[in-house]
Amino acid sequence: MRRRISLRARITIGSTIVAVLLLAGASAVVYMHLTGIVADKERAILHGITEVYRGAIEEDPGERFPPPGVKQHVAIVAPDGTERMNTFPAGLVDRVSDVIEEGPRLHHVRSGDTTFFVYVDPVETAGGTWYVLATRDTDIAEDVLSDVVRLMVLVLTVGALVFAVGSWFVAGAALRPVEQMRRSAETLVVARRGELLPVGDAHDDLADLARTLNDLLERMRAANERERQMVSDASHELRNPLAVLHAQLGLIDGADATADAAAVHDARTTLARLTRIADSLLRLSRIDAVDDVGSAAVRELVGALTDRVDELRLRSAERMPGRAVDLDFTIDIRDEEMRLRIRADDFTRVVDNLVDNALSASGRRDVRIAVAFEADCEGARLSVTDDAGGFDPEVAAHAFERFVRGRAPAYAGSGLGLAIVAALASKAGGRAVIENRQGVGATVVVTFAVVAD
Repeated sequence: MRRRISLRARITIGSTIVAVLLLAGASAVVYMHLTGIVADKERAILHGITEVYRGAIEEDPGERFPPPGVKQHVAIVAPDGTERMNTFPAGLVDRVSDVIEEGPRLHHVRSGDTTFFVYVDPVETAGGTWYVLATRDTDIAEDVLSDVVRLMVLVLTVGALVFAVGSWFVAGAALRPVEQMRRSAETLVVARRGELLPVGDAHDDLADLARTLNDLLERMRAANERERQMVSDASHELRNPLAVLHAQLGLIDGADATADAAAVHDARTTLARLTRIADSLLRLSRIDAVDDVGSAAVRELVGALTDRVDELRLRSAERMPGRAVDLDFTIDIRDEEMRLRIRADDFTRVVDNLVDNALSASGRRDVRIAVAFEADCEGARLSVTDDAGGFDPEVAAHAFERFVRGRAPAYAGSGLGLAIVAALASKAGGRAVIENRQGVGATVVVTFAVVAD
């Protein structure tokens, strides 16, 4: 089981690691610079030692050379390779010629666990080139560098601890509003109204987060309320047809074949209504769940519209025998290849629902229905006009809400057709509006947005 590490601890650990890396890099730069200073100082000191023997060689190389000072070591090599003096430490005695071959400069020579600074100084004379090599015991330079290293380690350790403690408290102060938001969120209920996460006065990222979460909470509450309302409405709308269906089926007793046939016919009608309600609810849920509404060219929509109107003419003749249903359409488009934000099947569903709504509103009267489709560079407009008497004013104000139906006794709609139209129009970047002429008729106008190139 993995151990849980808090965000505060992760911030502290991460910032401390970054601080340690920065301090280590700075310490390395300082150490390298200090090493260069020590090397320059050693070069100057060792050059001063070789200058004493340079003067002696230039004055009289045959004389005996004076011994070096305390903790100083000197090797002198004549032009013929003879060592006239060699007081080097044991580990360097046999390496004089090797150091000379590497050139006249300051060398770092490793002997066991000790590193020596060895300076090679050539002296040009009439008899050839002499070499004077000088070094010192390394305890002086090593002590300085060791002290510096210890100081750097101490500074690095203390700095890391101080930065870790500071990061811990700073992270705690920065995350305190988040902890408050978390505790508040634990007490919130999606269905409860009014309570939201606290938003601080500062205009910072945490305040933006709180506002975003509050907006999300409000939308979740609204969605929960819509779902609750839909379930309530659906249960209410389905309860009555189910009760009627139960009663109709109860009338079938086998005593009267004519009465039984009539009851079966009525039961089938009620069952068809239940099926339409369930199908409309399923369509609405699918529309709400899908974000991508697709698109179609105006040419495709025109073809779908003409085919659907022909089908509706035949269906209305079968559905309403003995009634005159005048269903016609007009088309006015500018660009057949322009694409709209709606699929062809959804477009025909809008046409179906608007025409069915007009037919249902007409009751048993003759009715004229005119379908018009217009499209230009700014968008498209579908309108369905009827002379079925129009909407009641109180119904027109809520016609696009779910389960809102006309009050006419002959109205057989489910109350979901216009809700589906409004949902599809909204997904398509447009809207649906009603132009009501009470007592005469109504026009439902649906607009669709153009797909950007």
